[in-house]
Amino acid sequence: MRQIGFILFVCLAGIMPEGKAQSLSLDDCLLLSRENYPLQSEFSNVKQQTELRLKNLHARYYPTMDLTGQFSWQNDVPHFNSPTATFKVPKAPQDQYKAFVDVKQVIYDGGITKAANAVELSQQSMQHQNLEVELYQVRAQVIQTYFLVLAIDEQLKQVDYRMEILKKRLFEIQSGVDNGMVLQCEADAFRVELLKLEQDRFAMEEGRRSAREILAELTGKEIPSDVSFTMPTSETAPQTLNRPELSLFDAQRLQLESAQKLTTQQRMPVIAGFGQLGYGNPGYNLLKDEFEPFYMVGLRLNWKIWDWKETARKKDVLQLQAQSVNAREAIFEKNIRLVSGDVKARIRQLERIMEKDDEIIALRKSITQSAQSRLTNGTYTAADYITDFNAESMAILAREMHHIELNRARREMQNILGY
Repeated sequence: MRQIGFILFVCLAGIMPEGKAQSLSLDDCLLLSRENYPLQSEFSNVKQQTELRLKNLHARYYPTMDLTGQFSWQNDVPHFNSPTATFKVPKAPQDQYKAFVDVKQVIYDGGITKAANAVELSQQSMQHQNLEVELYQVRAQVIQTYFLVLAIDEQLKQVDYRMEILKKRLFEIQSGVDNGMVLQCEADAFRVELLKLEQDRFAMEEGRRSAREILAELTGKEIPSDVSFTMPTSETAPQTLNRPELSLFDAQRLQLESAQKLTTQQRMPVIAGFGQLGYGNPGYNLLKDEFEPFYMVGLRLNWKIWDWKETARKKDVLQLQAQSVNAREAIFEKNIRLVSGDVKARIRQLERIMEKDDEIIALRKSITQSAQSRLTNGTYTAADYITDFNAESMAILAREMHHIELNRARREMQNILGY
């Protein structure tokens, strides 16, 4: 369903009218960053390597043929002296010539090939899960950059709001200045504050542009300036752990189990049929000095009945490696608990802080309204009003930033647990 949603998003983005605002969600960015990451092509690479190795293993069931040519000369050959001059015993030639083909067909290999296939498949699974772990690391950077854009957008919104209100106050004060009822310095105080806000806005726009460029690099898609970023929904993170590292640990254990089975199967007997067909001088009859064809067929049993506990030691090594995998998994889960505990504490802190935000804003608005009345009556300076108004604006901004931080912490919690 996520892939279908992504395809629809891309299609709609391509046909969206220019005048209509587009939006981009965090899930879209996460999916795009995964598809754009250079490591993505390694999945097919690993699969192709495994397929080739499996074909090589399957070739063990096919007969093998070796062609050999040989010329030799030896200083002596089997012979014995004739007992009488009239009876001459044949003697093998000292120069010998042979050309022959050896054929071998495995009939029973003790399950070695099957076990080797399992090792290759488990190795492929482990490599895939290792790639998944590396790809998952990109998610944290995408989430961080996405919420940075949201935070800057909210700050820009508050800056625009403050500039709008201060321009209204400046217009009112300037009227008093023109009528000689208010000093020019009062209007200049508003102008200074507006200039400072323009400086802040410029810095925020540059930060927003930089964050969007980082996000565009991560997703591999150009992000137009009119694209809006939607706030992710605040969902309670599940309590179970679903990180790809856990699947990697399982794949590593499975690979070690497959290697142990292969080690066991390598001790099993192997039965093969063989044959030899050739032509040479001499043939199998060494006392016949002439070229002739020769052939031989048979069965061969190969069984290593004693290996000085080499197999047992290999199994011990694999068992120790499995214990190392279990230890690394325990360490990983412990670190996840430590990190998630810190994020949970931050979530609880933000939830409690936000309980007071609306109350603080209501009080700040009341103070600003009173300051505006006194400013209009001439009993309050522009500097005093700007101080109160900035305090109200900061309270509003703090509430929105707390909301963004809470959503970010909850999304980080989901990401930490693997969702």
